[in-house]
Amino acid sequence: DFTVKSIQQSTPFANASNTITVTLTSNYDLPDGSTVTISGLTGSQTSDSTSLSVTSSNGDLGTTGAWTQSSGQLVLTAASGGTTAGTACEVSFALTNTGSTQTSPAVSVLAVIDGGSGTTVANIAEVAMDKPNSDLFGVSNGSNPLEVLVPAFSIRSIRQSTPGSGEANTLTVTLTANYDMAVGST
Repeated sequence: DFTVKSIQQSTPFANASNTITVTLTSNYDLPDGSTVTISGLTGSQTSDSTSLSVTSSNGDLGTTGAWTQSSGQLVLTAASGGTTAGTACEVSFALTNTGSTQTSPAVSVLAVIDGGSGTTVANIAEVAMDKPNSDLFGVSNGSNPLEVLVPAFSIRSIRQSTPGSGEANTLTVTLTANYDMAVGST
């Protein structure tokens, strides 16, 4: 069983490079050759790759994974001794967000435990991953994986104080964005 199976993202911006971070803790060792499959990360623009670059704690789940865009599936193979029962393993990888608004898809995880020489000794059943459901950059649930919102101004108006020639004229601009605009935004 996975006792910890969390997933989150770095940004909900459309068309942005997005770092997905997964934290997994199992109640079994996942020795070399075992596989962890994360499914449901649909809607990214990242093309299929047999070697999507990943970073995992101590290289426990390797440095690359097999990515399938249509199913949003990433298959990781345990390496460097694999993972140890009860010890958290953090994995991060980059996907490119869709160019349109979308709600975070349902994401799940499963594992196949290798007993050596490619023999399967056990499986960890597929279960839904836990999402933080917290705001990010002012976007509701923006920390959930592949929750995407196209930045826009819902209010964008400008008016002047006088149309008179030769008069001091104060222009007033009102903007309301659907994102938080951090210091340094232009």
